[in-house]
Amino acid sequence: MQAWILRNILNQIHVADSATGFCKGKNILDNARRHRDNRFFLCMDIENFFPSISYAKVYTVFKTVGYNPHVSHILASICTCKGKLPQGGVTSPYLSNIICMRLDHRVSGYVGKRNVTYTRYADDMVFSSLTSSRLVGIKRFVVEILRQEGFELNKSKTRFLGPRRQRKVTGIVISDESLGVGRKIKRILRAKIHRLVTANLSRNGREKLRRHVSGWISHMNSVDPKGFKQLKLYIKCLSKVHGVKDLG
Repeated sequence: MQAWILRNILNQIHVADSATGFCKGKNILDNARRHRDNRFFLCMDIENFFPSISYAKVYTVFKTVGYNPHVSHILASICTCKGKLPQGGVTSPYLSNIICMRLDHRVSGYVGKRNVTYTRYADDMVFSSLTSSRLVGIKRFVVEILRQEGFELNKSKTRFLGPRRQRKVTGIVISDESLGVGRKIKRILRAKIHRLVTANLSRNGREKLRRHVSGWISHMNSVDPKGFKQLKLYIKCLSKVHGVKDLG
């Protein structure tokens, strides 16, 4: 039922351009790409993002698009659990984008006048600029906008990144040459692939590691094409040396 609601109702509603998560034609690579030309980053995380969105806000979404109170109640009840938006729900990500439209527009309007780039991927808010002073100046106002919209900042995940630190946005490392998962992840993944091909693992252990490696390879195929090709070549050479046909 949630899948039907998502396809036939929610996906027809446009969300803010700054929302890059769970939108057709956008992914974490697009989210990072928008910040590529900047040198300083402010990364902020919204505390308990999905549970912070109440049944009342979900009900309002359906009421606003034209459903009567009874139907809006039924639809909102299907999409919520115990009066909140559940993390992992089929409709939760896109509903959160719709509900955060005012938040996104307010934040974009405020920081845009100060030449700061803003994107939000679910609960991850990223701001970037050519100068650090602009980012320091906007933080207090962004936190206040969050509070007014019913959210709280996760202070432990707030971080500033400058040119001397690795610029990593929603898992994507931004370098002068390219965007990708970064050298550290590639080294770890190569080591796991080597272990999968060469180690004497139990059947369950091998299958668990194989699924983990396959998941990462699939992820790299979508966000790091160059790294994906390098990894496939490494797998091919390693398998040939050890007489293994595939990762299974």
